[in-house]
Amino acid sequence: MNSECFRLAERLVDKTYVQQAGQARQALTNQIRTLLEHRKWPEEGWEESAVEFLLHELALMDSNNFPGNCGVGEREARMASGLVERRHFRLGHGIGRSGDISAIQPKAAGSSLLNRLANIFALDVIKLAGVRAAAACVLVPVATGMGIVLCLLTLRHQRPQAKYVLWPRIDQKSCFKAIKTAGVVLSQW
Repeated sequence: MNSECFRLAERLVDKTYVQQAGQARQALTNQIRTLLEHRKWPEEGWEESAVEFLLHELALMDSNNFPGNCGVGEREARMASGLVERRHFRLGHGIGRSGDISAIQPKAAGSSLLNRLANIFALDVIKLAGVRAAAACVLVPVATGMGIVLCLLTLRHQRPQAKYVLWPRIDQKSCFKAIKTAGVVLSQW
């Protein structure tokens, strides 16, 4: 709600209560403004509700969440399940476009902003960890299988003679595929 909505709400609920709610809303908005202004990892952690508020605000910037919008194009971020939609905070566009993972999505200003912030924060944390020379950072979404492939390839680089993976339990086919893709042999317990 904006200030006009709060003013109108004062006609329905005691003015003092509405003003308190308005102040709480303004505090959240100030947190977001500070985040966007400073572009740094916050010194103080945020409450879950503040994180959810930010994600909700960002999702409202994506065209698939515009009131009355019914996109029919190829990349419209349609979600058939309300459960899935809520689980992903209605952020369905993903990142990048046509071979450029850091490109802005024209129909997804909120998702694009979230991606930019994630990259900025990751770089800030890398610098806080002592890598002062780092100049840029790009986060890439990685699912289970690709994550395992990347880990196994890193281990293979460190230990070229190793060829077996001990895996006590596998619940997904993507794990088997990842082991095969990395060029190592599965040995279950």
